[in-house]
Amino acid sequence: MFGLKPALFLSLAAQGLAYRWFNWQVDITCEATGFFVPDNKTDLAGFVKHHYPLKTMLRPVGNGHGFGNLTTCVNDGQTERDSYVLSLTNLKDLHIHESNHTVTFGGGWDLVDLIPALHEHGLQVHNLGSEKVQNYIGAATTGTHGTGKSNQNLATQILGMRIMDAKGDIHVIDKDQDLDAFRIAIGALGIIVEVTLQAEPLSFLKRTNKVIEGPSNITKLYEFIAELGEKYEQANINGPNMVWNSSTQQLVPSTNLTVVYWEETNFTGVANCSLDFCSNDCGPCNRDYICYDYKMDGIATTPPGICYRGFMGQFEHFFPIENLAEAGVDYFNYAMSQGDRLGPYQDIKDVLDAQNVARYESDDVTVITRFVKGDDTWLSPVNKYGLKPNASGIFATLEYSWMPSYNNFTQQWFYQELASEFIPKFGETYDVRPHWNKMQFHNETYTSTIFPKMNDWLEIQEKMDPQCQFVNPFMINALGIDRCQAVFE
Repeated sequence: MFGLKPALFLSLAAQGLAYRWFNWQVDITCEATGFFVPDNKTDLAGFVKHHYPLKTMLRPVGNGHGFGNLTTCVNDGQTERDSYVLSLTNLKDLHIHESNHTVTFGGGWDLVDLIPALHEHGLQVHNLGSEKVQNYIGAATTGTHGTGKSNQNLATQILGMRIMDAKGDIHVIDKDQDLDAFRIAIGALGIIVEVTLQAEPLSFLKRTNKVIEGPSNITKLYEFIAELGEKYEQANINGPNMVWNSSTQQLVPSTNLTVVYWEETNFTGVANCSLDFCSNDCGPCNRDYICYDYKMDGIATTPPGICYRGFMGQFEHFFPIENLAEAGVDYFNYAMSQGDRLGPYQDIKDVLDAQNVARYESDDVTVITRFVKGDDTWLSPVNKYGLKPNASGIFATLEYSWMPSYNNFTQQWFYQELASEFIPKFGETYDVRPHWNKMQFHNETYTSTIFPKMNDWLEIQEKMDPQCQFVNPFMINALGIDRCQAVFE
């Protein structure tokens, strides 16, 4: 068979007991025919080769740390085919190449384990997002990023990979083999079983948290935010936000900003950022303070990593930094103008108030601005293809999160509807590209506009997945994989 660990899951699937998968928020879900956890790459290859003539739908998942349907498996019964969720958690090989600070490791490594393992060898990766809960390959190949005008997506750290196609054959991908096409593969090009990345020696950062009272005029506020983006090399700007006023039943702007910025330092006397990290609701951020730590612990939240797992509607949009001041105003004003639509979702607040439940106010809206250096990865949201000649190649991002008081699917679906309205309104004007693994709703026409290499990428996708086993309906519609439409008809 294909190893011992998956035997129980396969047995249950044979009895008609499907495997239900959830994302980290438990608001995105699918029910596959079964769940398979290979012992090693050979075990995985045997499973994939067995299912190729059966045309089984295969979906490798990491830790489900996504807000949208990108990583969703195909529901059992949605097609005439079986559907399996794959976990690579046992693929934990790790090889440190000390001569050039490169690291080769398997698809089962999560950041929370990988970063300490590199630390033991005096190494770190160049940059991270704000959390360590993700699987590294899952995060990197869906466009996860941190912040910093000299920092690119995590995917650019990848120097090579070994990826398994739908027939179970391994392809070695490097800079001479379309690496820019594969770095952000979003699960559609195959099963990435191993990557090699460029690491660097350990270093320290100083992190400064500063609360600033911003101008009440939104136009002047975003001019000020753009100035902050120019001033700091690596910064995260929290705010402005919108607070729900239960008396007036309207959103009220809050123009205070919390600016977090990082600087290189030679001070190594204390490592205290990881003890007092405010990001991702792991402590209060609206205060001034300074801390020092190893670079990875100064940037990313340490375990438990996420201190808020409630529903939220969230998108993150990238656009050239030159558009920040104008785009920021238009986004904020449009979100503010939707206050009347939020009112019907407020009734639960009185119940929660009576129970003295600590929570977000229903429909508070948080806004975060970050900065990312552009790259040449084909499906990168910060790809530089098609930028105006005078563009700097630096991108700003706007992350909008609608925060409910409690988990309610009707409210969550409304948030998704609201989030879907921003790109039709502002996408072409500001050259907006959405984050692959957050809420996004564009179609293949818009996709081909923001990803000029899309047709070339689709040719590779067909070679790696000739029978449409690695796709789902979201991918087919968003990427324009028309040859796979018949699978779901």
